[in-house]
Amino acid sequence: MAEYRSTGRELRKSPKGLIVGLFLIALTAAGAFYAGNVLNNMVSLEPDDSDEAEISVPDMSEMSEESSRIEYGSVRISKDRIRRGPLMLVNDSFPTEDAEEGIVSVFEQKNEYLTVRDMEVRLLDETMDALNRMAEGFHTATGHADLLVRDGYITKDAQKRLYEADLQMTGGSSSALYAMPGCSEFESGYTFELSLFVNGAFEDFTDEGDYAWILQHCAEYGFVQRYPEGKSEYTHVTDRPWVFRYVGTPHAWYMYKNQLCLEEYTELLEMHPFESEHAVISDQLGREYEVYYVSVDPDDPEPDTVVPMPIDCQYSYTGNNKHGFYVTVNLESAT
Repeated sequence: MAEYRSTGRELRKSPKGLIVGLFLIALTAAGAFYAGNVLNNMVSLEPDDSDEAEISVPDMSEMSEESSRIEYGSVRISKDRIRRGPLMLVNDSFPTEDAEEGIVSVFEQKNEYLTVRDMEVRLLDETMDALNRMAEGFHTATGHADLLVRDGYITKDAQKRLYEADLQMTGGSSSALYAMPGCSEFESGYTFELSLFVNGAFEDFTDEGDYAWILQHCAEYGFVQRYPEGKSEYTHVTDRPWVFRYVGTPHAWYMYKNQLCLEEYTELLEMHPFESEHAVISDQLGREYEVYYVSVDPDDPEPDTVVPMPIDCQYSYTGNNKHGFYVTVNLESAT
């Protein structure tokens, strides 16, 4: 069993006895007020044959003062939103659908510190915004303006063409180069391949020299390496140091500091349901956030689901592309 590593301070538990009681009262009182209110504020892979790994999580009982004062109401959210969000997990077990909403051209949206392979490369707008900020930060720190976005968002149909073309070429029953249609990380819109454009030529991304800055600071902009070294037992994909994924902050910072891949981190969050202890994590500036998981019954025929949300705090939510939502509460905004 793999051991889950923690610094012992970023991820903590928040007691839920009082909070759940407040939510049950607020759910009744606020149900009519919130009904129908749908939030919109946040919204080449080679498989590995290793067995599924498990995560062992140590007990962390320290709490935040702010987390004990949060009151909850309820918000009705379309179940379709489960398939969208920065922490959505996409792989052979959890396929996704096309993410055309919010997809933008990298060529049209990039700043002067980025280069792109061609005019066809696209990403989700929030990924693009964060990437522009990171490229500017990299230039400020190193003087370089040679980061190149080689690949980004791909539709299910385009992935299918690549997959089937590879099968025809190899004569095999499965592809070692491309994920099955619907199962590619790049179909999320949050993932891209990074290269370099040096002296008019494409070069592979490297983490050496000045470029080590990217790995050391990408989490500050909400990015992680999607397939980091030594994590193929969880991702079932061999190391891809040039593949980056937007997960947002403070999640990227926690994953970076604790050396977690997305599979490990989402499994960890699901150990903190709303009805139990909430996780408390910190970003790079020490600001605290409470995170909890809300599962959704897949057999419920209703198109919407009711999700507990804080009444007087800033928060965001993301689907996990499986069976629920992760809610992140900014504890600095607690009143």
